[in-house]
This record gives sequence, structure tokens and C-alpha cells, in this order.
Amino acid sequence: MTHKYEHQTVAVAWVLVADRGRAQILAADLPDAARLEIVETLVHPASTVHARDIETDGPGSFQDRGGQSHAGDPETDFRHQTAQQFAGQIVERLEKGRLTNAFGKLIVVAPPLFLGVLRDKLPAPLSQLVAHEIGKDLTRQSERELRDRLVAANAFA
Repeated sequence: MTHKYEHQTVAVAWVLVADRGRAQILAADLPDAARLEIVETLVHPASTVHARDIETDGPGSFQDRGGQSHAGDPETDFRHQTAQQFAGQIVERLEKGRLTNAFGKLIVVAPPLFLGVLRDKLPAPLSQLVAHEIGKDLTRQSERELRDRLVAANAFA
């Protein structure tokens, strides 16, 4: 007797609402997504600190072969660096959820710049679960307001 393997999709969508300093992962049962329940809240404290409070001095200086002195800027600015770090932490948490089949669909809501950083960090299996993206900062919306916006955008379809 042979058994045919059928891939079953999980009838839960995870909604990631994030900016470069905080993120919330919420779960919604599909297809109606009547409620959003908080799965986890992540905070990245370094994102709220000013670079001047962490970086102790100005750009480094160096001399070229001709003896000319130059000041060098870091290749990646502080805000971009903290966004990269936090996006990595978020993706790590999402990947844990994917590996345990906690959700079958992912909806990502983030300001456009941070959304791009997240996209770059998503591994292929996780990015295949992204069903909808919204390039806006909705981190301060209530769960009800967020759900209404997602329904209006047809994100759960």
C-alpha cells in the first residue's frame, strides 16, 4: 500500500509589522482573519540610540602612498547598520516559525526602506511564504486598525 504525500498548508497567517526599532508578529486564522493575536514583540534598543552616543570619535584618518592625510567615513552608516542587525533578528524568529509550521502565509508591513532590508535578509523558503507586503509604517496602529487595513488591502486572500 502506497501513501501519497500531500503538502498541507497551515491555515494561519503571520503578520509582521515592523520598523527599524520594533517589530510585532501577529497570527490570524485563515480564511476570515477575524482576530489578530500577538505571537511575539521584538525591540531593538540600539535603534533608538543616536550614533553620537555610541561612536566615541569621528571618522578614522589614514595616509595614502603620497603622504596625503585623509579622513574616512564608515562604509555603512549607523542607522543602516542597526536596521541590518534588527532585520536579521526578525528573520531569525520568522525562520523558527516556518521550520515549526507555525504559519503558512506571511504578510509583511514595514516602511519602504526597512521593507527592502527585510527582503534582502529573507532566505528563499521564507520569502516564498510572503503573500502580501505593505510599504508603510503601521507599528503604532491598534490591532483592530491594522486588521481593518489588511482586510481592505485584501492581504489575507
